[in-house]
Amino acid sequence: MRKASITDEPSEPSVRNASRRIEPFSYMAWAKAHSAPIRFHLGQSGLAPPGDAEGFALSEGAPVDLVQRGPDMPPDARSLLAARYGISESRLMVTLGTSQALYLLCASELEPEDGVLVERPDYELLHKLPALHRARVSRFERTMADGFRLPADLPERIKAERPRLILLTNPHNPSGALLSLRELEPVARAAESVGARLVVDEVYLEFLRDAPAASALSLGPSVVVAASFTKAFGLGTVRFGWLIAAERVIDAAIAYNDYVSVLYPNPSAQIGTAAMAELPRLARRAEAIRARGLPILASWIASRNDVRWHEPEAGVMALVGLDRLEDTRAFCERLAREDEVVVVPGEFFGAPGCVRIGFGVDEATLREGLARLGTRLDTL
Repeated sequence: MRKASITDEPSEPSVRNASRRIEPFSYMAWAKAHSAPIRFHLGQSGLAPPGDAEGFALSEGAPVDLVQRGPDMPPDARSLLAARYGISESRLMVTLGTSQALYLLCASELEPEDGVLVERPDYELLHKLPALHRARVSRFERTMADGFRLPADLPERIKAERPRLILLTNPHNPSGALLSLRELEPVARAAESVGARLVVDEVYLEFLRDAPAASALSLGPSVVVAASFTKAFGLGTVRFGWLIAAERVIDAAIAYNDYVSVLYPNPSAQIGTAAMAELPRLARRAEAIRARGLPILASWIASRNDVRWHEPEAGVMALVGLDRLEDTRAFCERLAREDEVVVVPGEFFGAPGCVRIGFGVDEATLREGLARLGTRLDTL
């Protein structure tokens, strides 16, 4: 059986099942290996959960509802999310985070040898999921020098290559660059003209005050959106997410899900729906954390002549180029081991020579972590 081609990835051992070779999710394995308590963890791309001290109690005192009230997903969560976007419930599926939404889409939509266009740098899942389903993955580049905008020739390339899916993140992971609907519109039109689907991972769009208003969903029937509350609102362990697409696409994803998880976990839906009632406060919290951390990181970058970046327009992460380094993975391993600082190697995003820095942590952790990173860079 043909092995899907994946380039520019860190070398990792493969896992085999009875039918085919499966490429490991290299970044996730690395992230889990570096998730143990460490003093200055700047590797997180989202926020920590809201705590009691902040006045949030999304589930405290509420009995856990274990009654199945719908055939596929909690109906209250589905109806509330659909109303938030102003769409019919038949176009939305509640999922276990954005990752499951993208998995179900690729599993139900892709045939072997289908073409898929994926951005680079990218969140590794975006290109490995289609390859896992034996699609032909091609890449388009988003460069720091250009502010991580989309390449001008992307619409024409879509028309020429006629892919099944075009996958990108907005805001961009790992840079935090935000594309406007005006920038996305030509890509959506090109996708529609050849029967392709523009798939936008919008998990970081929730950092905006009104995420649905900025969603690519408004650009037409060719657009598929995946999102969740995991990053902006600190609900990573809850896994409350959703997939929005044409009704036929949602029906296929729901049918495929019968092989994966069958029922949506009610406790996750319960916390997710409680969070929707608190969205204004959760959004203000996210804004305050970003407003605190971004100037600290910007000041640190301005103080050095050996780093570069495109200042992120959204979220609490940035992709930072380290001018004197090529092997940032080895550098990050030493930084964690000797300086107790975690930043993510750019190799996992197809961006060697860069690191992804999360600035959504408390001020003391961020300042000391950056100071230690700077001291280590000074030794190069």
